[in-house]
Amino acid sequence: MIRSVVKFTDDAAGLEKTLRLIQGFCTIAVGLAVSPADADLWAKTRGQFALGRRYFRLLKWYPCFVKASNAVSAERLSISTILDTIKWTFLSLYFFLEMFTITNAMGITKFDWGPKVQHEANKCWVYSLIASILLSMVELLWDNVRTADASSVGKDEKKSRTETSSQEKQPSTARSKLYIQLMIDSCDILIPGSAVGWSPSALAVPLVVGVASTISTTLAGSQIWQRVQREPRQ
Repeated sequence: MIRSVVKFTDDAAGLEKTLRLIQGFCTIAVGLAVSPADADLWAKTRGQFALGRRYFRLLKWYPCFVKASNAVSAERLSISTILDTIKWTFLSLYFFLEMFTITNAMGITKFDWGPKVQHEANKCWVYSLIASILLSMVELLWDNVRTADASSVGKDEKKSRTETSSQEKQPSTARSKLYIQLMIDSCDILIPGSAVGWSPSALAVPLVVGVASTISTTLAGSQIWQRVQREPRQ
């Protein structure tokens, strides 16, 4: 077990998710604090873990930009392609704008424009998550349509059970991934939404945001865990 945990944290994405999980626990602790002093302590602790995570995504805007470029250059233009392009474009803008505020977060500078830029970056994150949620819903809709068509064809054509089971397994796996991604995005949207004041007041409290962050981190981290554990040992 220890070896698996070490292997997970040795991966950059795994380590980032580990820090994010601890940050989520700190956010929950802020919401459960019984005194202002305790809340301030946990808020400072959360800030340190948040700062540590920012080093991992300092230049993450570039791969997001590449994904947006690849999506927009697709041969067939569809709703999924448009939503995918919007998703990665706004996520790239989020990381790009946030990059200029890291010195303020480190306490090196106190630029007046820093909070404004961070505010706009969080808006871009919200837009990206909205596009991602819509994309997952569209993909689920098309998947249900394809499954219904395949079922109707299967009734007319006689096929062996092995062929039917192998064909149904892939859509089922893809569908589960879409549901997981939908859950991750739905939880994550509370984080920037509360930061820019767009989330309902009942959902913008630290306790709710912390729980949502912990859930999304656990779901995303489990996918990274499976990938890392499948990799051969060096």
